[in-house]
Amino acid sequence: MPKEAPVRRKRRGHYYWWTLANVLAACAAILSWVLCLHVFGHPEIPRNYDLIRKLGRTEPAVAFTLQQAPPGEAADPRALYRRYAELGDAATSRLNRALMRNYLTGLEEPGLIQYVEGDFEITMVRELDADDLFAPGFAVRARAMVRPDEFSEAAPWPVTIDYLFPTRNTVASGWFNPGDRLEVSKVPNCAMLLHVGRSEGGDTPLVRLVVVPIAVGEYRIGSDRSFTTIAPEVLNPAARFPVFPED
Repeated sequence: MPKEAPVRRKRRGHYYWWTLANVLAACAAILSWVLCLHVFGHPEIPRNYDLIRKLGRTEPAVAFTLQQAPPGEAADPRALYRRYAELGDAATSRLNRALMRNYLTGLEEPGLIQYVEGDFEITMVRELDADDLFAPGFAVRARAMVRPDEFSEAAPWPVTIDYLFPTRNTVASGWFNPGDRLEVSKVPNCAMLLHVGRSEGGDTPLVRLVVVPIAVGEYRIGSDRSFTTIAPEVLNPAARFPVFPED
């Protein structure tokens, strides 16, 4: 019987391999572009910020003179409480990511700048370390004190601030003592909101805020003491918040 002729496989031409190579190259380029957008668009993610820093593309730390500080809304403890006490967890998380991203990118979104004002009573003080947003410096926690009306004495309000001071003069942390009053105003402090948190214990939630000055220079304490705030040299978006343990 006659043998069947072997089936000859059709060889793919050079055009097929050229097309395949171009498709793979295009996919790699798109993936690289998407990854770059994600990394540089979200420096608030610690691993992204580490990569950007290794590439030498991080923004300098925010530092203005008082005259250069950008405009922004100022809010007192009453307004801050109304705004954040009932804010949902998902919305709070989105806000915190946006606030940190704005700080790390040199305040590219002016609409996110919010200054904190009010009278506060200091409860805790500690120096900052490598696990914090920056070092050297120190942090002061203070509880808002609000007068219910013009005839009453100021009473504790369910808002606290962790005020971060970037400074090489960490000895100045000893000049802030529990029980002392801390007056914060848009001018000259320029203490910008950086993080929002809440403690749910009790009938009234406690709003916990982290603020950082974006205008550097002399900070006066009373009439005879002062220290100099500086631009932080290294930033750590993986910093723990709140800055102090829950009290």
